[in-house]
Amino acid sequence: MSSLPSYSGTKEIYPESIFRSFAVRWLWRVYTQRLTRAGRWFLWPTLIFTSYGSLTLSMFVYVFFAYAFGLWAGALICLWLWRPRVSCQAHCAERICAGETLPVDIEVAQQGGPAGASLSVLPHRLPREVDAVPEDGVVLPPLARGAKARAQLGLHCPRRGVYRLRGFRVESTYPFGLLRAHQVAEQERPLVVYPRFAPLARLTLPTGRRLQPGGVALASNIGDSLEYAGNREYREGDNVRDIDWRATARLNMPIVREYREEYFMRVAVILDTCVAPLSLREGAGAGARRALRYWAAQLRRPIGGTDEHHTDAESFERAVSVAAAVSDYMARQEYLVDIFAAGPRLYHLTAGRSLAYLDQILDILACVEASPNESFAALELELMENLAGICSVVCVFLDWNTERQEFVHKLRAHGAGLKVIIVRDSPCTLDPAADSGLLGAIPVIGKAAFEAGLEAL
Repeated sequence: MSSLPSYSGTKEIYPESIFRSFAVRWLWRVYTQRLTRAGRWFLWPTLIFTSYGSLTLSMFVYVFFAYAFGLWAGALICLWLWRPRVSCQAHCAERICAGETLPVDIEVAQQGGPAGASLSVLPHRLPREVDAVPEDGVVLPPLARGAKARAQLGLHCPRRGVYRLRGFRVESTYPFGLLRAHQVAEQERPLVVYPRFAPLARLTLPTGRRLQPGGVALASNIGDSLEYAGNREYREGDNVRDIDWRATARLNMPIVREYREEYFMRVAVILDTCVAPLSLREGAGAGARRALRYWAAQLRRPIGGTDEHHTDAESFERAVSVAAAVSDYMARQEYLVDIFAAGPRLYHLTAGRSLAYLDQILDILACVEASPNESFAALELELMENLAGICSVVCVFLDWNTERQEFVHKLRAHGAGLKVIIVRDSPCTLDPAADSGLLGAIPVIGKAAFEAGLEAL
C-alpha cells in the first residue's frame, strides 16, 4: 500500500486493482481532492470518537463528537456557499521531450466568492505518467472581484507517450481549512511527449542515389530548384517560361531550356518492436497477482516476471530514442526519410525535406508500442512496395537472431545499402560479428553506452 500516495489529488484514478469499484474511486477522490491535510488529520480522531461513542455512554465522548460534528457541518455548508467563482485560461505547448518539465501559464479572473479568500490553481485529473510541479499547485494572491492573476506551474513528463490533459481547477480552503471547494476549468488538449535523445554528430550510411518519382514534389519548395540539363528545340506543349530567348534569337527558331529532377537520398528507418511478454500464471489468486503487478509497475520494478523482461522493455525505450536520434540527424542533413515500425499497429511515414517533418516522425515514435510477436512479415510487405526508391536502410534491432538475419539479407538482395544497430544489454542470440563482413560493423549499444551519450554511429 506504499504506492497509494502516488495517486495524489492531481492524478486521474484508473479502474485497476483496489480502484475497480466506482465507490472506492469516489471515496479516494474525496479523501485526496476534498480534504486538506489538516482535514485528514482531523477526520481520523472524529471517526475514532464516533466509533467509541457508539459503544459507550460517556458524556465526554458525546461532547467531543458534538463539537466535531458541528465543525464538519459548518465546513460542508461553507463548501457550497463560498466555493470559488473564477474563470481560468491555460496556455502551454503541445509537445515536449521526455524527462523535461512543460511550463504552463495560467490566468485566473475573480468573478465572485468571498473577498480575500486564499486560492490555489493546480492540474485536474492528470494522467498517472505526468506529474504536477509543484504537486500541491500554485497559491494565488488575494483577488478582488474582477481582478486577474497570472501563475505558472509545470508538468513533468518522465516517459514518452501521447496523453490527454483534462484541464485545471482553482481551489479554496476558506474558511476552516478542512475542506477544499473547487471550480474546474475543462480544457482538454493532447500532450505529445517525444522520446529523449541526444543529437548525433556523425552517422555512417552506405551511400547510393536513386531518382525519386516526383523529384522535389516530396521536398519543400523553399530553396529547391530543378537541375539544368541543356537546350533543345521547342515542342508543342512546352512551357513558354522555359524559352531561352538568346538562343532563340541566335538560331532563329524557338529553343527551350530542359531541366531534370534532382536526385535525393531516401533513407528508411526500421524500428524493431518485438519485446517478450511478461509471464504471470493465471489461476487461483490471479486478482492478487494482478494487483501486485500493478503496484510493481508504479514502483517500476518487476514482480512475477524476470529481470530479463524488464531489461528488454528498457532496451525498447532506448531503441526508440536511437531511432529518434537517427531521424534527427537525417533531418539536419535534408534526407528524404521513411519511418517503419510494426507493433499492435503498423506505422509508415514518408517525409520530405521541410522544417516540420521531424515533428511528424517524433509523433510516431512517441506513440509506438512494443509487440510480443515478431512483426517482420508485415514490415516486409510494406517495405518491399517502397524499396525501389530507397537508397539506404537503417535497422534498429533489439536482438540478432535468425528472423532478423533473414530479413536483413532479403533487403540486401534488393540492392539497398544497409546499416544495422542493435540496442541490447544481454548477449545477442546470434553473434552479430559473424555478419560484419557482409553488413559492415554492427554496433551493439548497451545501457552504459547509451547513458554516456551517442555522438557517432
